[in-house]
Amino acid sequence: MLKLKYLLLMLIPLCVLNPVLAQQVKVSASLERDSIWLGDQIRMILVAEYPEGVKLTFPEPKDSLGYGVEVLSRSARDSSRIGGGLIQMRQSYVITAFDSGPHPIKPFLFAGQANNRADTVRSNALSLFVKVPDVDLKKGFADIKKPYKAPVTFKEVAPWILGIILIASIVFLILYAINRRRKNIPLFTMPAKPKLPPHVVALSELDKLKEEQLWQQDKVKDYYTRLTDIIRTYLEERYEVPAMEQTTQEILSQFKGETTQIKGKLYSGLQKTLDIADLVKFAKSTPLPDENHFVMVHAYSLVEETKPETLETVKKQTLPNTETSVEKIISGPNEIEKQS
Repeated sequence: MLKLKYLLLMLIPLCVLNPVLAQQVKVSASLERDSIWLGDQIRMILVAEYPEGVKLTFPEPKDSLGYGVEVLSRSARDSSRIGGGLIQMRQSYVITAFDSGPHPIKPFLFAGQANNRADTVRSNALSLFVKVPDVDLKKGFADIKKPYKAPVTFKEVAPWILGIILIASIVFLILYAINRRRKNIPLFTMPAKPKLPPHVVALSELDKLKEEQLWQQDKVKDYYTRLTDIIRTYLEERYEVPAMEQTTQEILSQFKGETTQIKGKLYSGLQKTLDIADLVKFAKSTPLPDENHFVMVHAYSLVEETKPETLETVKKQTLPNTETSVEKIISGPNEIEKQS
């Protein structure tokens, strides 16, 4: 009799554990709506509220809840504090059913532990009703409903855009190459080098001619032809006159007068150089060595004394302090003003 008394005392805490845990933990199960069409999807939500000291384990439903209800996906568990020392945990499931009629869903069991004692808490049961669309058999079979159109994303369109840009670039390059080939223009050209000043080119050509020593090798005609070409090219580039196409008299007439840059010794030297060259090229005259040397010295002097840097220096040196007057001097077709 005494042993039976102790056994009853041991069973009393086990009997009262479940009501105590049930008072501390609240669990519930719910559906978005209580009915769906055949094959449609619906969301089922499990919610539990419990004190912070209670350890609660959510149920782990399988892929099927029984009675034809299938679990398609499940979300991660989300927990938050709701005040009063309580924690709320929730998890949602996407379910469906392919059989018509009512589909009961059994309560879910939550395992809990409080004060080192474990027990379970049961949620409410659910009922899902699956409807079937009314079909008029007299109308015969209908076409399958077309799937819903999903919105087009940039990730799907990007390959097409890049492909169109690539094809357009290739077509443009082909047409560009054909057009340049018809015009006999190279497909790729190097940028043009900056043009050197006329006096730099002329002095460089005079240096080359001097080193070749043509008149010392009895190539007098070649010597004067090259020399006059250098002088004519310099005058044409420097003063923008067609010196390469003009005769000696036409060239001299453009620089005749006191208002030109080429005057005095420069003018007389230019006249003598061109006259000797004409005699050599057209009358087969043979100048003296001193004359050959003179025309080279004069050519250097002509370029050095008429290059822009020299003229600017002369302008600064001859500028009066008290009086200034503007004198126009010929510089090809254009006129520049010089302080004198």
